[in-house]
Amino acid sequence: MPTTVNRRAVLLLCGTTAGFLLLDIHKVSIAIPAIERALHPGPTGIQLIQAAYVVCFAVTLVPAGRVGDAGRRLALTYAGAHLYLVAGLLCAVAPTAGFVIAGRALLGVAAGLLMPQVMGIVQQLFPPAERGRAFGVYGMCVSLATALGPSLGGLLVTALGWRGVFLMNVPVAAALLVAAHVLLPAVGRDQGRPRRPDVDVAGLALGGLALVALLTPFILTTGRPDDVDARWLALVPAVVLAGLFVARARRRVAAGRSGVIDPGLLRITSFRNGVLVSLTWFAAGPGVALACTLYLQQARGITPFVAGLVVLPSSATSVLGSWLGGRHVVRLGRVLTGTGMLLVLVATLGTLALLRGDLPTAAVLVGFPLLQLVQGLGGGLVVSPNHSMTLMDVPAGQGSAAGAIGQLGQRISNSVGVATASVAYYATIYGAGATLTDAPAPLHRAALDRAVTVACLFLGAALLVVLVDLRRQSRARRTALPRPVAAG
Repeated sequence: MPTTVNRRAVLLLCGTTAGFLLLDIHKVSIAIPAIERALHPGPTGIQLIQAAYVVCFAVTLVPAGRVGDAGRRLALTYAGAHLYLVAGLLCAVAPTAGFVIAGRALLGVAAGLLMPQVMGIVQQLFPPAERGRAFGVYGMCVSLATALGPSLGGLLVTALGWRGVFLMNVPVAAALLVAAHVLLPAVGRDQGRPRRPDVDVAGLALGGLALVALLTPFILTTGRPDDVDARWLALVPAVVLAGLFVARARRRVAAGRSGVIDPGLLRITSFRNGVLVSLTWFAAGPGVALACTLYLQQARGITPFVAGLVVLPSSATSVLGSWLGGRHVVRLGRVLTGTGMLLVLVATLGTLALLRGDLPTAAVLVGFPLLQLVQGLGGGLVVSPNHSMTLMDVPAGQGSAAGAIGQLGQRISNSVGVATASVAYYATIYGAGATLTDAPAPLHRAALDRAVTVACLFLGAALLVVLVDLRRQSRARRTALPRPVAAG
């Protein structure tokens, strides 16, 4: 390892980059009412603006991880950052909803190029014994970026309109590019000579089509009488394509080639369980954020800036949770993630009760940030330890591929979480013949109830996965204990 590599600075760069990439999943929610008023995309258009980023993010992750592992991490990092800059500009100047959707798709490709590289760099720089603390710092950066983003995005939407939330991407991308060119060249010296990556293009196409088919009926559900019932038949090809995807991956690996999903990595217990936690946990958060953001703006008349500002307290406690998680993950493991999820569940139910009550808006603006303190702490205790437990046993040479598979699970989870919560909220509004901008407060309250209920179901599933894993670990510890030798 060259002594010229500033590992701490690189770690901060990687964590901050990951945070802003994940922020793009959520931050568009704060601009949805303004986009609806300006461009009139309707429920399907809004769903596509949200889904385009996450789907393209998911589809790009695995091949980018393979190419990165083949010695091209820095090249993809620079390419992704440049594309992120261009796509952000396209979204900011888009004249129609179609251009916004296209820009969001390009942003998703850029995120898919970048995310496995930053995770792979962390894997490369830190040996297994140091990864718990390293991913603790990484999680702190992610939590801080994702928590601060809505406040800044809300300020920009209030000042500049919906375009402001995308203008934020431009200085962020420029700063990341400068920092990458300063810090990362030394990291590249350890990559070795680039190899020809073995990317399963056909398998990737099958997986991508399966995800699109899965999301199609949700995107086309508006709640209006003219919804076509046959849209749910798209779930049939989704299942078929998913089966072909899995079968192809198994055949390729059996033949000594790489598949989109490497069954060998999934045989690493810590990695497999971390992916299962991600598949459920990351479906819950987007739904809660979407529902609360829309309700505060449309039912309570709060500006986008204030709607973003009230979630700011979660940034401090999420950083605290990530720091605590990084320090104690080796000793406490899944106890940390289970505790974090319970805190988030309590905060979510408390927030729902607060918003549904007949309290004045001033009281809501006091109670909401207090509950966000609990929400942020719980989220930090989940994300950082789960990062560590997912990747701590993965060989460094497979860091990008493993990170890509883990992120693929998260992005699929995000996609399903956003789609189901959006259907619950938008179908309630548009099904009653209203729109987001003219629906009365009671209708928004009913939509809030349904969307948060969907999110809580995912959160309950995540808790169940953690409890099952805790039971497995307890049995494994009891089995490993030496049996007492009988006297005589």
